[in-house]
Amino acid sequence: MSLKAPSNELKLDVLKELGNIGVGNATTALSQLLNYAKVEMYVPDVSLMPLADIPDLLGGAEKVVVGVYIKAPGVVSFYMVFLLNQESAGALIAELAGVETRIEEAFGRSVLLEVGNIIMAAFLNALSYMTNLTFLPTPPQLAVDMAGAVLGTVLADANVAEDYILVLKTAFATAAGKIEGSFLIIPDMDSLDLVVNLLLDGACQ
Repeated sequence: MSLKAPSNELKLDVLKELGNIGVGNATTALSQLLNYAKVEMYVPDVSLMPLADIPDLLGGAEKVVVGVYIKAPGVVSFYMVFLLNQESAGALIAELAGVETRIEEAFGRSVLLEVGNIIMAAFLNALSYMTNLTFLPTPPQLAVDMAGAVLGTVLADANVAEDYILVLKTAFATAAGKIEGSFLIIPDMDSLDLVVNLLLDGACQ
């Protein structure tokens, strides 16, 4: 199989389809967590963004956010980060736990870790099915800090080949209201092009 670098336009088309399927799986997982309550998903806004612009997407480098992140090593290796603003994180904890719980408390952090783990695992399952690759993600980590600091923590261990990363801007609507979040896919060297080529190869078979 030829692994020519796809054009940016084709890359975005393929990645948007991956985003729709992956976030669709994540929505189903979230619905199950909420005892099969209705969860609507807004189609993700998919873009390749410069690393320097990511904090602005989250409200600025000094905006406090909640981030759950994992590393998925393998033939294709990348970090996946699920980011929420504090309001959305608090609403998610309250809806799942049935009680108001501070994000800083152990129970609240445990809820967010579990939610992030399940949602990202659902996304990885979709990617695994579509590429025939196996992913063995590390245990999730949680950080509550300024957006710039959270991103810096993840990037400190990532072997990023380019100054651009894949961003899926999403929103889930539940009975309690809208929960906004962002998935950041931070691939290691050449991983993003490899995933796109595998997806294109699978679509042609």
